Amino acid sequence: MANTLAALKTLLCPAGDSCTAFQCLFSHPRDNSGSNQTPITSKVLNNQNTSKVSTASRAHPSEDNKDSTSEDRQRKRIKLDVDSTAVSLPRSSVPTSSSKMPSSKQRKEPPVDTSATIQKDGSPSILIPNSSPPTETSKRTLSQQAEHRQSSIANPAAPTDSPSRTPVTQPKQPRKGPESLNPRLLKKAPASHPTRVALVKALHKEFQRLNDELKKTAQGVEKKWLLSEQELIVKTLDEEQEIAIKKTAIYNTAIRNKILTYKKMSMVQWKDERSKVVQSTNHNSTEPASTTPIERIETGLTLPQELEFLSRLVYDLAPLAAHGYISKIPSKEDIEAAKAGVRACGNTETCDRCTRRFQVFPGRREADGALASNGPCTYHPGKSYFLDRSRTQRRFKCCQRSHDDEAGGCMTAQHHVFKTTDPKRLAAVLNFVNTPPNPGIPKDRAVSFDCEMGYTVYGLELIRLTVVSWPAGDTLLDILVRPVGEVLDLNTRFSGVRPEDLASAEQCDVGSDHQPNIIPTSNPTAQPERRLKVAASPKIARDILFTIISAETPLIGHGLENDLNAARIIHPTCIDTVLLWPHSRGLPMRNGLKYLMETKLGRKIQVDPTEGAPEGHDSAEDARAAGDLVRLKIRDEWKTMQMKGWTVGNAGELLAPSEDWTIVGGAKTKKH
Repeated sequence: MANTLAALKTLLCPAGDSCTAFQCLFSHPRDNSGSNQTPITSKVLNNQNTSKVSTASRAHPSEDNKDSTSEDRQRKRIKLDVDSTAVSLPRSSVPTSSSKMPSSKQRKEPPVDTSATIQKDGSPSILIPNSSPPTETSKRTLSQQAEHRQSSIANPAAPTDSPSRTPVTQPKQPRKGPESLNPRLLKKAPASHPTRVALVKALHKEFQRLNDELKKTAQGVEKKWLLSEQELIVKTLDEEQEIAIKKTAIYNTAIRNKILTYKKMSMVQWKDERSKVVQSTNHNSTEPASTTPIERIETGLTLPQELEFLSRLVYDLAPLAAHGYISKIPSKEDIEAAKAGVRACGNTETCDRCTRRFQVFPGRREADGALASNGPCTYHPGKSYFLDRSRTQRRFKCCQRSHDDEAGGCMTAQHHVFKTTDPKRLAAVLNFVNTPPNPGIPKDRAVSFDCEMGYTVYGLELIRLTVVSWPAGDTLLDILVRPVGEVLDLNTRFSGVRPEDLASAEQCDVGSDHQPNIIPTSNPTAQPERRLKVAASPKIARDILFTIISAETPLIGHGLENDLNAARIIHPTCIDTVLLWPHSRGLPMRNGLKYLMETKLGRKIQVDPTEGAPEGHDSAEDARAAGDLVRLKIRDEWKTMQMKGWTVGNAGELLAPSEDWTIVGGAKTKKH
């Protein structure tokens, strides 16, 4: 410890003469003023050199005579080797005898003029005893040295072989001229050069094959995905270099797996990869983004064949009753029991947002007209997440506060809210019905379905109903719905429905025109405003829905149990993308619609604006997204069926493989 503290005296204090620290461990220019003292830096460096240095130069500073002549000072000048100017801390604990060097290293060298006070790298300078106080120039020099040392501590440079030289970062030189299929020179090659050349050529061959196949069918935006000969070479060398640097230990295995991946890659996968690369490259471009989807879903089937295929994706919802899928209408006795239970607990509920207990008052409390008790609700609208894999620190996405913060939520609402999934309590507000038969509905119709819900004194109720055709995506029904109970919160953040929308909407009924009103704007470049009409109750909205679907109509959606329960419908032919693309941990865990669209199709939906409050989900957009995920599932399932021997008949029907034939390695083979 003493040696370490003594070494600090070799460094000038960053504060210079303005230092006010008590017994500062650094040296100061003022320490030499008024006396002919040898600085500690010079003293320590004297001890590092040969024993030929005079005793006077190693004497204690207090023993120096202030009136010594210039010859005495010249006699104390140190003869240093070239390396003695390096900024290495002296080892004062080493005995003098141990510092003797071999005779070959004790050759005298010309004296080094140590009168210079600053080195270019800002290292401590060697001061020569001087009887006069430091001049203004030397003070400025020392101040600059201290500032340079502070900046070098804040921004340390990379180490170099010569510490006395300022390290210079060489900018990466761009590649000049075209490249050939020759692996790039690396500091540490992962394999022999002939091996790397062979693997590079094999990888380039697969890139060339995929690029040539794309060139034959490329149309429109796909032409931008094509690569030139030089771009193919650069891509190959980039891929090989990345593996060589990051996976040096398993280079041979990693590069061969990469080649095998591209060898098995289909044209759809290659298009997906190229479109993402081009999109990321043009991310900062000022050109308008292409409206063409990132991945065009080509099932390989005609529209009638896709509609026929839908029956294979229908799930039986009866075994899923534990997860909210209702397939049986509650009886009157069950409904009365549910009402009695609510009365017995005094309409006490648990808040769905802050988990506090409160009471609701359907029809308002007589004393003060309140809808709910226990004051306003303070909560976090965003979900919580873990900062790292250790799962020790947890934060909220909405405000980045810690999960353990006792300050409460970051948003306040007027009322507490709740929801219930008990079918008996749901039926107590509006009972479930089976979808009735409707002979007037076309047999080849399939629809995508989505609902938005808001909080009332009866829980979550239907406030918007949207139906679009499948797979075209044309809007068949899009209306607002007035709920049965008094509204506690329309949940505009997610539903997109505002109080003024319900207040100003034109009412529609069964048999009337339910299409939105189009309001033109004064700006010819702006899109006209769409004002949705409103159904007077969830029952009327459900009856309007039954005019465009029948029991045989495939009903497509994401998390359909929520939408069906909100509309109080039991439908026999449901296709739920939650079940088609299940979570790895199974129900009740589920993949979100936004996540599936981004990972499966590369599209972003439910995007909040960059500024201001979120505008809520577009139920029509969500319905179309669920329909696209179903088409993607059809494409994948049909490919699997073709591998098993399924074919398309002359009349367009799907033909199962014959029992006498089987598929081996993708080829049809007769069974033995």
